[in-house]
Amino acid sequence: MPVHGQVKIRTSAEQKAARERERAEKLQLYLTEYESILNNRQLTDLFALLKQTENTLINHPDCFTLWNIRREVILKLDNDKQKEYLQKELQITQLCLKSNVKSYSCWNQRQWCLKQLKENFDLNLYQNELQLCQKFLEIDERNFHCWAYRYYLLEHLCPSSSSDIETFYDNELTFLRSTIGNNLSNYSAWHYRSKYLDKLLDHNPIRRSNLLLKEWELVLNAVYTDCSDQAAWFYLRWLLFKQLGVESITETEHIKPLEELDEIESENKWCMLALCQLWKEKKINDDKRRNYLERLANHIDTDRAAFYRDQI
Repeated sequence: MPVHGQVKIRTSAEQKAARERERAEKLQLYLTEYESILNNRQLTDLFALLKQTENTLINHPDCFTLWNIRREVILKLDNDKQKEYLQKELQITQLCLKSNVKSYSCWNQRQWCLKQLKENFDLNLYQNELQLCQKFLEIDERNFHCWAYRYYLLEHLCPSSSSDIETFYDNELTFLRSTIGNNLSNYSAWHYRSKYLDKLLDHNPIRRSNLLLKEWELVLNAVYTDCSDQAAWFYLRWLLFKQLGVESITETEHIKPLEELDEIESENKWCMLALCQLWKEKKINDDKRRNYLERLANHIDTDRAAFYRDQI
């Protein structure tokens, strides 16, 4: 209550209690709506059930059960209504994603809608969906849910002819390179780059040597630009040990540049760890490798001391 015309200022404890009451009220409302839907799902008119679940999901988009109920209902509709509501479902999931862009349920429901529209009505919306991904990635370029959805779309858009496939993979690698250029910490971009590089190498092994050389230059430039960022280091080790292979790793081309970086950025754990692995696999500099692992365990990264000692 205001005292002598002055508004009472709530303390932090009062604010916390008010937030907890508001949260409890919202939770109770959700549970009431959820229970009502489950109890009446066999009795309620199909269109009323769709409306009821929609109203609840707009505020609580992570409930798999309600999305599954909607799937059951939509599949019971006649063809015309089914197509209409599948397209409407894309609008509803987009609204839900605005409230929670990282909702597993929404992205899964969207995939299901696209699949149904393609298989049952020969309506291919995969290309259009890439525009939606672009918008969401502009908001958060590291949203791995959106990246996974984008990969799903591209798998359905991949051409069938050999020449077109190669161009398709090249275009995607170009896109991923520009994305990495904007943010070296983009784990998802590095991850999907590894997938499409794999695909391209499998499709055209003749390009292997040239592609891996350019890839090494890309990731080496990334670790020199920001040697503290672990995303590029994970990719570097994948490239060396999963793609090039120990036999193809050379001291001049691969080890020396990292040793030079180690001199510039002393005690960088990612560089030290990569060198330790390289020295071990190539059976060189064993004393220095052991010294690095001891320094990592005892001084530089003590939280993971056991991990380093296991490798000594």
